[in-house]
Amino acid sequence: MRISCLHFAAGAALWTSVAWGFAHAQVGSTIENLEMPTLEGSKHPLLSNAAANVFIFFKPGQEYSRATLKQLAVCEKEMAAKSVHWVAIVSDRFTKAEVEAEVKETGITMPVLIDVGDAFYGKLGVALCPVAGIADKNHKLVAYQPFTKVNYVAVIRARVRHLLGEINEQDLETVLKPPDTTKGRDAHATRSRLKLAGQLFQAGNHAKALEHVKKSLEGDPTQAEAHVLLGQILVAQGKPAEAAKAFAQALQLDPNNAKASDGLKACQAKNR
Repeated sequence: MRISCLHFAAGAALWTSVAWGFAHAQVGSTIENLEMPTLEGSKHPLLSNAAANVFIFFKPGQEYSRATLKQLAVCEKEMAAKSVHWVAIVSDRFTKAEVEAEVKETGITMPVLIDVGDAFYGKLGVALCPVAGIADKNHKLVAYQPFTKVNYVAVIRARVRHLLGEINEQDLETVLKPPDTTKGRDAHATRSRLKLAGQLFQAGNHAKALEHVKKSLEGDPTQAEAHVLLGQILVAQGKPAEAAKAFAQALQLDPNNAKASDGLKACQAKNR
């Protein structure tokens, strides 16, 4: 029987999806470490003894799958030297050529495992694509992450970093449950402050621009563009070390932000 990958409803809140698990594998349960065929024709384990194991179900030709894999390719490079095991899983309903084209376009280097007859898909009870599972070194499922349009890969990255011991519970919760900007701070006012900060920066009033961008970030710390502007202001003030932190934060929120990437590289060159 053909199993369809469904899009996740747009705009769903991040924290509505993290408390349960796959239909047949709840968070806290142990995932069987299967040996699965690879795109190249060999065999590869689903999991390893790495501190963090990430497996992502994807569908070639699907917009959200492609966008997710492109961002995960960035994560792979960032965490190449860390104890993280990545695999991508695709149904054997797709041709080798289709899958190879998707892999080439997205830039992932992780093993691509073939789910013959959608057996693993059905065993877990997957209901949509893309969807990720994250397991610890003991193969316990610690997170189930169906697709969301907002901060999807940022959440996966944060969960991996938590397993690696790089961030604590509070840091993780900050990513999973961003502050409600509608309480005490109007979302429109937050964006208006950011716009004003940009205008002040362009006018050369760096002190006032810094004041307003910080207030905008107080209202909503998940704005990648605000962190980029903060970095640009700090560079203009001759503070490359502080600016680098701002650009790095922007990249955590938006790995494909070219301004943040260029700014961070420039700051790192100055600090050498």
